[in-house]
Amino acid sequence: MLMLAANPGLHWLGMSVVAGNAPLANTLANALSVREYFGLNVPIHAGCALPLAAPMITPPVTAQAVLGAQGMHTLGPPLPAAQAGPDRDDGVAAMLAALHASPQPVTVLAIGPLTNLATALQRDGAAPARIAELLLMGGSTERGNHTPAAEFNIYADPEAAEVVFNAGLPVRMFGLNLCRQVLVNDSHVQQVQQWPGARAQVLAGYLSAYQRIRSADGGVPMPLYDPVVAAWLAAPGLFEFSPARVDIETQGRFSRGMTVCDFKATAAQPFNAEVAVRAQGPAVVALMLDSLRSFMA
Repeated sequence: MLMLAANPGLHWLGMSVVAGNAPLANTLANALSVREYFGLNVPIHAGCALPLAAPMITPPVTAQAVLGAQGMHTLGPPLPAAQAGPDRDDGVAAMLAALHASPQPVTVLAIGPLTNLATALQRDGAAPARIAELLLMGGSTERGNHTPAAEFNIYADPEAAEVVFNAGLPVRMFGLNLCRQVLVNDSHVQQVQQWPGARAQVLAGYLSAYQRIRSADGGVPMPLYDPVVAAWLAAPGLFEFSPARVDIETQGRFSRGMTVCDFKATAAQPFNAEVAVRAQGPAVVALMLDSLRSFMA
């Protein structure tokens, strides 16, 4: 995802890392290693280590049972540990500084729990006016993945998601319903394995481990999640959206973290998001592979 976002047509102001797939120390180490090994030129900051309401309401959850202890598994050579640390230890302050320093409102891309953004909105009442649009990989119009009702990024901090969806921001939501239309299979992994260079082989190892989450032999296609947002930035015509009212369930015994998507607006419950409903899946995967290969070259 970081390499896809390093598009020369985009002005990338920075990245604040949050606890999510793994604890903050792990996700931060992953981001720093990717930046250093692949030569990305982007400030990286350490964000929130705990959910917004922790520890009173819910203990932190991770996806380590699926993605491994580091939150990013490989079947090939691992990324070397980064030599440099984060640029700032307060990712929320860094986000707010970038928002206010920009001459134009900023597009925020979120591919993890929304703790950092929610904290920024609570800390600075002027922040919403500095955000042109939020692009969110999270939620679902149908079933979940971490629980039957909830997608992981929202389930990991539903209180933060509630703050964000009620902040009046323009939101584009790329949920599980959309990502399950964008499938990567073993033939795509084999393409990357054939690219020249050590960096391509490192990338192929991580992509192979990811693609085999559903089946040990790689025979079952795996949905792409985070890269779909970067794909929309590059080729918005590959996606279709529908306006919706999205509310976050924070209390349900079985439905906590659910994104309740209502495609009918009312005066009392107006639309608050554009929800991605269709993607040209093969074209999105081809775009991702072409972008990665160009980056490697």
